Amino acid sequence: MCRAEVGQITRIRIEIRDAVKGDLGSIGNLWERLAKYHEGLSDQFTLAWDSRRRWSRYLREKFAEISTKLIVAEENGRIVGFMLCLLSPNVPVYKERKVGVISDVYVLEERRRKGVARMMFAYAVKWFKKNKVRSVRLAVAHANMEGRAAWRQLGFEPYMLYKRLDLEALDEEALAPSRRVVVRRKKVKRGSS
Repeated sequence: MCRAEVGQITRIRIEIRDAVKGDLGSIGNLWERLAKYHEGLSDQFTLAWDSRRRWSRYLREKFAEISTKLIVAEENGRIVGFMLCLLSPNVPVYKERKVGVISDVYVLEERRRKGVARMMFAYAVKWFKKNKVRSVRLAVAHANMEGRAAWRQLGFEPYMLYKRLDLEALDEEALAPSRRVVVRRKKVKRGSS
């Protein structure tokens, strides 16, 4: 358990702790805000009609696994943020056998820029280190400038660039060769050396 006071004008008391089963509903509400935010960034994040139900089931399953750490930030009994962390096997060709993954993070708007995500991350780092993780990865939406800046301040640097192609919007004619390639075979005379 980690307690800290954050803020500049008014002091607020935030407790960072492991989530308990009774927190899952509140975390689901925060996740829904996170999902709606991303949906507003791009059509690429359009939600399925039953996304909340699916994510809630996913979270319950993950919550039961020892390779998962679900962290909450709580203020006066109210959950104001969460961070879902995972241990994941790395691609077997690399020396580093497992990596830490920060899967989902959300902090209520009125509690942002007050160190809440930083405190949750510090709590997560202790868990990752305890599990002998040497590096932590995460994905942040390209259009999420606030999120990109926050992670950069915490020391995250780009190491992989993911690209996306919407096949429904693909102009397949653009894939055709731009000019015709002609292969000519050289005639060989028989009997000559």
